[in-house]
Amino acid sequence: MSMGTLETRASVVREPDSTDRADGAIAPADPNARRRILGAFGGLGAAAVLGRAHAQAAGAWPARPVTVVSPYNPGGTNDVPARIFAEGYERIFNQRFIVSNRPGAAGIVGSKTVMSAPADGYTLLSTNIGAMIVQSITKRPPPYHPTKDFTPIVKFVDTLNYVGVTGDLPVKSVADLIALAKKEPGRLNYTSSGIGAAGHLIGELFKALTGTDIVHVPAKGSADGVMEMKAGRIHVMFDPLVLPQSTDGKVRVLAVIGAARDPMHPNLPTIVESGGPEIPLDGWFGLFGPAGMPADVVAKIEAASKTIIEDPAVKSKFMALGLPPVLSGAAEFRARIDASMKQVGDVVAKAKIVLD
Repeated sequence: MSMGTLETRASVVREPDSTDRADGAIAPADPNARRRILGAFGGLGAAAVLGRAHAQAAGAWPARPVTVVSPYNPGGTNDVPARIFAEGYERIFNQRFIVSNRPGAAGIVGSKTVMSAPADGYTLLSTNIGAMIVQSITKRPPPYHPTKDFTPIVKFVDTLNYVGVTGDLPVKSVADLIALAKKEPGRLNYTSSGIGAAGHLIGELFKALTGTDIVHVPAKGSADGVMEMKAGRIHVMFDPLVLPQSTDGKVRVLAVIGAARDPMHPNLPTIVESGGPEIPLDGWFGLFGPAGMPADVVAKIEAASKTIIEDPAVKSKFMALGLPPVLSGAAEFRARIDASMKQVGDVVAKAKIVLD
């Protein structure tokens, strides 16, 4: 399945109208109205309608549609968990969860949209280590702080990045890629989902550790970048999306960036096994809200997320895409964020990387 053609029941909106507030039915005060509704809908169905109406009247979350901001273009890697979990939330909460793509500045634009939204649980952010951690470490001044300006809710999945090259590049391993880059410094290029994205950081670390000169050409998102690879205009990409897009031969995956092989693709070597350097950067995708979200709303989303990830079909879908479905609740996710900030900070300092 191509990520670019991923379809779910979750609503898809590019630029939602901020005034769009689809209120649910409110239980009528007229005592005869209840009898009329029961007659029209019957038994348990009517009870569900009335229960939902009373919850909405009382202001229980979610009483109206929830917007889930994905701070990248549609079709990219970040869209996958956003749409899969939005679909699951819709089933569990019987409410619309609208995935809204707000791209710009490698995730900063969409992230700031959520940061400044009311902390009522109706505007959430589905994002990754690149937009949330790499940007906050490498930008001066930092655009935001991951745990002070946001409420971490749940980590969806871990990330396996891959080294991918355009299909006609004459290399079969990472060692071949390094040799070619050294032979022709400045001729090869690589892309990422934007300046300051995780793929950008990995690319600059790869260059620093191998002593190569490969030009960074930022794309508008992972999907755009991999399409440029397929067209032969981009030579290299460090991203999860290169794996599912490698089925037609126009993209060749050389290795997985990690200490162990991908269990779903055991014949694919690690970057070290393929002759490359060890790249100590563990990625993830997760859900955030604005700072100060109500604890009961966070708990509801956390519980629903655990239900969704236990679905065997959901697990299989993530595994096939190279995204291990290892879910963490709010407290564990916050600890993971702290660890990621130290990890990224150490990588940036070690390689003397400046992404601004």
